[in-house]
Amino acid sequence: MKKDSEYDVIVAGAGLAGVCAATAAARAGARVLAVEKAPYAGGVSTATVETSICNYFINTRHERVVGGLPLELVERMVERGAVHRNWDRHRGHVVFDVELGKLCMDEMMEDAGVEILFDTLVVDALAEDRRVSGLRIANRSGLGEVRAKCVVDATGDADVAARAGVPLEIAPMEHSLLFRLGNVDVDELAAYMRAHPEEHITGFDVSMSFEEFMAFYEDTGVLFFNHGCGRKMTVIQEAVKNGDLPDPWEDFRLMDVFQMHAMRQTGTMIVNTGFFKLSEPDGPAISKYLRKGRKLAHLAAGVLKEYLPGCSRSFVVATSDAPGLRRTRMLKTDYLMTREIYDSAPRYDDRIGRGVVVGKGELRVSDLVFDVPLRCVLPPDFDGLLIGSGRSASCKPGELLRTMPVTMTVGQGAGTVAAVAADAGVEPRAAGLEDVHAELRRQGVNVD
Repeated sequence: MKKDSEYDVIVAGAGLAGVCAATAAARAGARVLAVEKAPYAGGVSTATVETSICNYFINTRHERVVGGLPLELVERMVERGAVHRNWDRHRGHVVFDVELGKLCMDEMMEDAGVEILFDTLVVDALAEDRRVSGLRIANRSGLGEVRAKCVVDATGDADVAARAGVPLEIAPMEHSLLFRLGNVDVDELAAYMRAHPEEHITGFDVSMSFEEFMAFYEDTGVLFFNHGCGRKMTVIQEAVKNGDLPDPWEDFRLMDVFQMHAMRQTGTMIVNTGFFKLSEPDGPAISKYLRKGRKLAHLAAGVLKEYLPGCSRSFVVATSDAPGLRRTRMLKTDYLMTREIYDSAPRYDDRIGRGVVVGKGELRVSDLVFDVPLRCVLPPDFDGLLIGSGRSASCKPGELLRTMPVTMTVGQGAGTVAAVAADAGVEPRAAGLEDVHAELRRQGVNVD
C-alpha cells in the first residue's frame, strides 16, 4: 500500500450499500477504492449472517420500482444458485446462501474495476477546514493514508463522519447477534407448520397469510418465520415454561422472538433471537455482546435441537462475526425525512433513487413510491463527504431508509454523485443533477 495513494472516490464500508456505492462510482468512470474492516463484503447481510433481503423491489401495481445495482446483485445471486429463481413471485424475503453471496459481491465490484482493501480498518478521517479529503487506515501492511476527491461513508454507523466532526444524532435501536444452524431437516419443520397453522404469526415483518407462507416454501424452498414466531409456537413456549429458555437472559431480552429463515437446498437456518441495547458503537461493549451473544447462540440452538421438529440433528455452523447493529448514529441535517413525509410518497428534485412505501408494523408494500433525496445524505457545512448507507441517513424512524433494497439504492446514488462531482472537480453538493440522473438511468435506476 503506497502512502498517500490518490483516488477519485473512496468508499468506507463494503456492506450492501458500500458495494453499490463503489460499483456505481467505478461504472461512472471514477477510480475507486473500497475499504472494509471484514475479510469479505456484505456487512450486515454477511458478517451478521442476516442473509435475507426485504422484497421491496415491486409495488402492489407490480411495477419494478427498485432496479439498478440492488436488482442486479439479486440477479447475480440467482445465476450463482445463491437465490431461488422464483424469488420475485412471492412477498417473502430474498434469502440467499451467504458464501455465494460474498462471491457475487466480490465479482460485482471487480467487474467494475473497484480496488478493494479487505481486513482494513478506518482509523481516522483526514479532515481540515470542514472538508474530508481521505482516510487514515490500518491493515497488515501497517498504517497508511488514502486520499480522494470525494469520500462516501457507507460504514452504517457514520464512523467517518463521526471522526471528521460532522454533526450527528444518536438514534439507537435494539440490536441482536444471529447464528446459523446446519443439518436442519427443513421439510420436517415445514410439515410441523403445515400441521399447526394456528402457530403461524402475521401482523409483523412480511405479514404473509399461512397460505402465502406455505406457497413461498413450496415454490422456493425457503421457510420464512417472522419476528415473534416463537411466541406462538407451543414447543418454544414449553421450553420457556420448563426453564430451558430463560427470558431475560443476562443482558438480552425477548429470548423467544425467533425470527428465522431456513433454506431447503442447504439444510441451514438463520436464527435471530434475544436483543440488547447499545446507543453508540463502543469497543468494550461490542466485545462483551459478541462474547455473550455466542453463549446465547448455543443456548438457543440447544433449545431448538431439543424442542423444534427438524432440528434434532442440527448444530451451530457459525455465529455472527459482528453484532447486528440496527442503528446507532445518524446524520443531522436541516432536512429530516419523517414517517409522515415518507407516507406521503414525496417527490424531490434532488432524488438519487426511489423506493416502495412500506406500511408500518406489518411492512406490507403499497402502491406508493417515494424518492430518496440527496439532501438526506449530504452533511451540512461539510465538503468532500457523502453518507452512503440508509442506516445513517437523516430519517426517523430508521427503517425508512435502512431496509436492504433502499440502503443499496442510497449507496448507488451516493456513489454516483461522488463520481460525477469528482469528474467535474466540484463538491458533492454542487454535482450537476442532470448529469447524476443521466448516469443513474444508464445504470438502470428509476429516477423518472
